[in-house]
Amino acid sequence: EEIVVPKKKTRNSVKFPSIKKEQEKVTAAPKQKTTPKASRKRNEKEDDDDDDFLDDGDDDTAAPKQKKAKKTPAKVKEETEPPAKKSGFFNMMRREQPKALGTREVPEARPNCFEGYTFVLTGELESLTRNDTGDIIKRYGGRVTGSVSGRTTFLVMGRDFGPSKAEKAKSLGVTILDEDAFYNLLKTEGAKGNYGNGPNPQPTASQSKGKDKATSSSSRIAIKDILGNKTQILNITKWLKEWQENKSKGFPIKDSGWSGYRAILISGPPGIGKTTAAHVIAEECGYHPLEFNASDARTAPKTLPGSGKKIAIIMDEVDGMSAGDRGGAVELASLIKKTKVPIICICNDDRSAKVQPLLRVCCDAKFRRTPATSIRNRITEIATKEGLNISPNAIDALVASTRNDIRQIINILSTYRLGKQDMDYDQAKAVGKSNEKYSQMGLFDIPPALLSASNWRSTSLQEKSNVYFHDYNLAHLMIFENYLKAKPEKVMALNNPGSEEEQKLLLGLLAKASEAMSEGDVVDAVIHGSTQNYSLMPIHSIASCVRPASFMRGSLMGGRLEFPKWLGQNSKALKSYRNLKELQMRINSTGLADRGEIRENYIPILTDRIFTALKDEDFEKASDLMDKYHLDRECLDMLNELSLSKKKPFATITPKIKTNFNKYYNSTSHPILFQATGAPIKKVYKQEEIGEQSETLFGEEEDEGEVLTFGDDVSEEEEPEVSVKKDKFIKASK
Repeated sequence: EEIVVPKKKTRNSVKFPSIKKEQEKVTAAPKQKTTPKASRKRNEKEDDDDDDFLDDGDDDTAAPKQKKAKKTPAKVKEETEPPAKKSGFFNMMRREQPKALGTREVPEARPNCFEGYTFVLTGELESLTRNDTGDIIKRYGGRVTGSVSGRTTFLVMGRDFGPSKAEKAKSLGVTILDEDAFYNLLKTEGAKGNYGNGPNPQPTASQSKGKDKATSSSSRIAIKDILGNKTQILNITKWLKEWQENKSKGFPIKDSGWSGYRAILISGPPGIGKTTAAHVIAEECGYHPLEFNASDARTAPKTLPGSGKKIAIIMDEVDGMSAGDRGGAVELASLIKKTKVPIICICNDDRSAKVQPLLRVCCDAKFRRTPATSIRNRITEIATKEGLNISPNAIDALVASTRNDIRQIINILSTYRLGKQDMDYDQAKAVGKSNEKYSQMGLFDIPPALLSASNWRSTSLQEKSNVYFHDYNLAHLMIFENYLKAKPEKVMALNNPGSEEEQKLLLGLLAKASEAMSEGDVVDAVIHGSTQNYSLMPIHSIASCVRPASFMRGSLMGGRLEFPKWLGQNSKALKSYRNLKELQMRINSTGLADRGEIRENYIPILTDRIFTALKDEDFEKASDLMDKYHLDRECLDMLNELSLSKKKPFATITPKIKTNFNKYYNSTSHPILFQATGAPIKKVYKQEEIGEQSETLFGEEEDEGEVLTFGDDVSEEEEPEVSVKKDKFIKASK
């Protein structure tokens, strides 16, 4: 029996000849019935999914279950096919990059022709990257999500697409577009038709009028007007309302832990409303907020406005106190232990060492970045009231470039509104990029920034060179340590894994990258050499980081990135060099040999003879051999470290033998070659030891029992005797 699934006729079904074969490969399944509650949860999850380029949706979405028809036992074996292999994350990372990138002109479409429609991307197009495709969709008002749902309008499917997305799109009746169909949609402005759920109506000025007065300077801000961090705001409000009661009880520690603290520490990224929340909560609870800032003088005013109200102290930017106040955080922590008013401290990073004293006496209230959906709605209301026409995608671009910094977004829009009244997606990306805050790139973020093909295409040469200056001491070492883990896109373009042609191309690219890094080492030697020509650092950046990455850019494979092992090996080599130099200096007291001869001949023979004598517990022989070459006890450790044997010599000697040898060595005398550092050795002799007939250095006889110390200052003329009694400044004690 054959399973025949009837085609589902929907108004969203659009046939394109170029993807007919791809659609035939996808097995259709009937749409599952969902309860209103489950549908509502799914829609809420879709609304929260604002990440435009999540690749994990290609493979993680499970296909709906199908009801199988009963088959006869004879035909089961014939019709059974091997299950398709599920492509995982690493298969996605090995996906071949676009082969004809930039060869096809993107047509101009009607402004906002995609407004109200949701796109999902899967696979790779041949002439556009996924980032470029997403930018085009957003430029014309569309929305890009990471997974297919009932609200999805189009699934843009390219080469190596995710089968789970395609199956779900087929089951939900979502229109599937290939590259040609996507270009045709732009040319014909196909979004004018009625696809899917249709555009979402935008709020007008009359609809948003009276909704929220938070943007007015004369209106009072309430707690409900604060965006994000609702749970923490409610906890702080409860803590402040119960502060006086907890004070009378001696601040008992309950299950929640908030009641046992006299102060709290609000921490979180800048621009998310920490200070605003502290002021609003204090006013709502009947307190007058008295704010001190790290950049202000630490003197309280003599007269406080709003007399009769309770006082709540707000200490802003406490993580910057150490810049001008030495020990300011420690002093503030001691004041908190005996404060009679609530104190709210605010900082950006609670992991900083500057605020560690405060964490011992404050309850940590961590604020997180406000979700993009909440920011989008509030910024739309503000822009409408201010007469600025801005698209939702433009707001999302500003949110992404400012990292959810509400304060910075409002400042950007207020400055932009002075000259223009409209802002589209491209303008928002340009303005956001020009106003990006400088952030220090982590050490393990440097290799992906240069070796990833997508990052390479989206940055200029100057931006690539600037990656080196985030950590100019270790950036080139990180590239050297991890460039072998990158699979170049030129190799992946052959699409013939394991072939001889691919191996030759890969070895050629590796040779070019290593040669470029060796040229960078030549420049580095000039920079850190005797001349210290630091003006060559931009050239070192190109030679040691950018140029090797130009050959190896592609996909990073092989798991985690590694820290440079060269640092440990270099430290070991320098220590071995110092040990060898020390041994050469001692051995050359009895002969003359260069460093190479010492390393090749003397050290192996001395190591073998000395440690063999120690094994046999012939301590006298070992000690005599060491004294002959002026070797001390520390030189045995040097010989042990310089040994090239798989098992170090000291590992073959028992602890008992080591202890006995140390006792023997310390009980005997040994020759000292010289003293390199330290105070000069002064040896004391008595005249009776020298002899009665001996003379001093100046030919004068010394009295018996007189001590002569070598190293003391000697003067031929005797100094005049000074009487202490005649000195008026010296008086005897009464």
